[in-house]
Amino acid sequence: MPKERKVTRIYKWNPLVPRPKGRPKNRWEDDVRMDLQKMKIKNWKRSVLDRNLWWTIVERTKTRKEL
Repeated sequence: MPKERKVTRIYKWNPLVPRPKGRPKNRWEDDVRMDLQKMKIKNWKRSVLDRNLWWTIVERTKTRKEL
């Protein structure tokens, strides 16, 4: 993926302000990983490369009421 793509910039973005003290908040990526674990999806990085497989996973996720 080119570095100038919006998705890449958002994924790699680092805040300029330090986080407040206390328990660190979850990042978007942390939430996605937890959801994938709950759905028992392994090798998700490889699955993303196959558009049809990933589309199936996304559609299956949309039909779930709660993760």
